[in-house]
Amino acid sequence: MKMLSRYNRVNILTAFFVLLICSLSYYFIIRNILIQQIDKDLQVEEQEIKDYVTNNNTLPKESSYKGQEIHFKRSGQAVLRHFESTLSTDSLSNENKSIRQLLFPVTVSGILYKATVIKSQTQAEDLIQLIFVVTAGIFMLLLLVIAFINRFILVKLWQPFYSTLQKLTSFTVNDAQPMHLATSNVDEFNELNHSVTKMTERVSNEFNNLKSFTENASHEMQTPLAVINSKLDLLIQHSHEGQGEQLQAIYDSVRRLNKLNQTLLLLTKIDNRLYNLSEEVDLKKLLEEKFVQLEELVQARHITVTKSLADIRILMNYDLAEILINNLLNNAIKHNTTGGTIQCILWDDGFRITNTGGQLTFNETAIFERFQKGASSDGTGLGLAVVKQICLSSNFKVAYSYKDQLHTIELLFGSHQAFIN
Repeated sequence: MKMLSRYNRVNILTAFFVLLICSLSYYFIIRNILIQQIDKDLQVEEQEIKDYVTNNNTLPKESSYKGQEIHFKRSGQAVLRHFESTLSTDSLSNENKSIRQLLFPVTVSGILYKATVIKSQTQAEDLIQLIFVVTAGIFMLLLLVIAFINRFILVKLWQPFYSTLQKLTSFTVNDAQPMHLATSNVDEFNELNHSVTKMTERVSNEFNNLKSFTENASHEMQTPLAVINSKLDLLIQHSHEGQGEQLQAIYDSVRRLNKLNQTLLLLTKIDNRLYNLSEEVDLKKLLEEKFVQLEELVQARHITVTKSLADIRILMNYDLAEILINNLLNNAIKHNTTGGTIQCILWDDGFRITNTGGQLTFNETAIFERFQKGASSDGTGLGLAVVKQICLSSNFKVAYSYKDQLHTIELLFGSHQAFIN
């Protein structure tokens, strides 16, 4: 969940519960104030009745006027003075109405009466309902204002952050252009942009230093390796029988060292995403060309090849595609058995290559790790590591499995990357 969405949810929910509690509290406070005012009016009537009885030694007449009523009833037991709210039926409209009444004792000539003073509570209830409606309207208006502020004003406020995030997403260490971030009115965003700019500058400088070192080291290694190869060629041609085997061993070691150097340089370039160009690669055509190039190796080991190739084009770097296919086919031939089989299937979402061969001498989960190879292998152990890195850089999925003496490597391109001619 995005931060703004999470903030909006928390903010609106908090505002909702706070306003709800405040509205309910406001409603009960106003209601209590209005009832207290009615009680004061009832107490005034009570005092007037008591003063009248004191002065005249008789009860005043019962009355019913403008929502106020006074009644007296002779009582044979003690009367407890108290207020109460209840419902009463209107004699004219025959409807129930809310009333507030005060009951208190009155003694006249030694006779106890229960006096009841009644005032209508309808106006107070109407006023409370009006206040409730107005409060609910204010409540909804505040929620709408909060939602509007969160939706538009906060989005605009956070725009510098999203701009920085977008530029960070598109940032690449091999980009020669420095990152330029816009100045914001918010100090925290300016500090963030300053830190991000400094960090990307350090990363770019360190990457360029490492890149220069790798390229220079690789270049410098090529020259002495070439010299060693040429000298070994001369020595092998003029060597004695006993020296020839030793020189050939040295020659093979130098050749492997040269191949190792080139492969590590390739992995470094792939890791640093120096192969950025994507183009339409005809995988079917590329596979057929590679099988033609490797036909002699296949025939020499009496390997049977079956193919089912759909006419597929894919968007990726052509050089990487060529290295990928070449490594997969070479691996299937090199680690096959004499008289074995190779099966290649290319469809719109992926590519699968299966070859016969013995079980791995190491854990199959480590097959794509660098320098991982079997005990009898004379390779560098980097072929499938290169395959893995190319798949990662091209957003492919790659998987390995072994069943019934068959090694299977499967690539999944994704429907958004491959398309049929």
